[in-house]
Amino acid sequence: MPTKFSLETMSAAFKLMRDIVGVKEGESVVITADTGSDWSVVEAVAKASTLLGAKPMVVWYPMPLGVGKAADPYLPQKPLEAAVSSADVWIEFNMGWLLYSTVWDNVMAEGSVRYLCLVGMGVDMLVRTVERVDVDLVLEFQDKLVEVTKSTRKMRLTSPVGMELEFENDPARPIFTEGRVMGPGDYMLMGQVDWAPIEESINGVLVFDGSVYPPEDVGLLRAPIFLEVEKGRVVSVKGGSEAKRFERWLKSFDDPGMFNIAHISYGCNPGAKLTGNILEDERVWGAVEWGIGNQADSFKGLAGPAKSHTDGICLNPTLIADGEYLIKDGSYVHPLLADMEKRIIGSSG
Repeated sequence: MPTKFSLETMSAAFKLMRDIVGVKEGESVVITADTGSDWSVVEAVAKASTLLGAKPMVVWYPMPLGVGKAADPYLPQKPLEAAVSSADVWIEFNMGWLLYSTVWDNVMAEGSVRYLCLVGMGVDMLVRTVERVDVDLVLEFQDKLVEVTKSTRKMRLTSPVGMELEFENDPARPIFTEGRVMGPGDYMLMGQVDWAPIEESINGVLVFDGSVYPPEDVGLLRAPIFLEVEKGRVVSVKGGSEAKRFERWLKSFDDPGMFNIAHISYGCNPGAKLTGNILEDERVWGAVEWGIGNQADSFKGLAGPAKSHTDGICLNPTLIADGEYLIKDGSYVHPLLADMEKRIIGSSG
C-alpha cells in the first residue's frame, strides 16, 4: 500500500530543494534529524537532492531534551558541528531544534552554509505549505508586508481575547522575509515576516491563544496565557494550568534574558494550520507570533542572548499601523495587501 501523500511528498521535496533552497549539482547537503523527525520527509528530501545532482548525507541521533542551548548537553556536538559546518546546505528536520544551540551558533558564525530551519516538518505539512502554495506569489506578498512595516513607526495590537499591546519600530533594523534563500545564511520556511521592535517601547498585555512551544508540555492551548509586558520584558504570567507550566519553564533557566521579548512576526502561508508544531503555527494566515528569550544577532536588537527561546501564537489579531488598519480580525486589510490576500487564498490547493 503506498504511503499517504507519497507522490505529493516527493514532488514537494523536489520543489523545496530546487525552487526554494536552490540546490546545485555537486553541492553537499547535510540533513539533520532526530528520533522525533518524520523519516518520510527526510528520505524524500535526500532523494530530491540526489536527483538534482547534489550529495546528501543524513545525520540522525536521539532527540535531545530541550531546544536551543538547552539541548547542548544531549548532543554529539563535535561530530555534529564538523559534519554540518563543511556542507554547502544544511536542512534541519529535528523535532528538538538545533536552532540557537551552540552548534548552530558556531556554524552560522563561519558564514559558509545555507541553513533552512524546517524543524518537526511532517508529510502533511510539507505538502500543504510547500507543494500546494504559489511560492512566488507568497514572496511578493511578504515583500509588500516589509514595505508597509518599514514605513510604520507606531503599532497597536489587539485581539478578541484581551490583548492590548503597543510598540514602535526602528527603521534602521532589518525586517526578514522568510523563504527567499540567497547565498550563505540562516533561512526559514516561507510564510513569515519578522523583525525586532524597539524593546523598551513594547508595553501592555500580550496574549497567546493559539500555541506556545517550548516547553513540550504546553503546545496547543486550551486557555489563553496573559503576559504583562513592560519595556520589552515579561513581568508577569497569568492564566490557567498552561500559564503556570509556561512560567515555571521560563524561570527554570535562572536567566533574566528568558523574559525578554525577542521579535514579532506575521503569519502568511495559506497552507499553514494550527497543529502544535510551532514552525507551522507561526505561519498561520493572519496570525501574529512573538518570540521570547534568545534574540538572534541578525535582528540587530538589544535583548541579546538567553539560554533558550520560545514562541507564542496570537490568533485573529487586529494590528493598527500609524493609525491605519494593517490586519483586522486575522485578515490583511491594508490597501497594498487586501487584493493580494484574495489571490493567494484562492490559489492555494
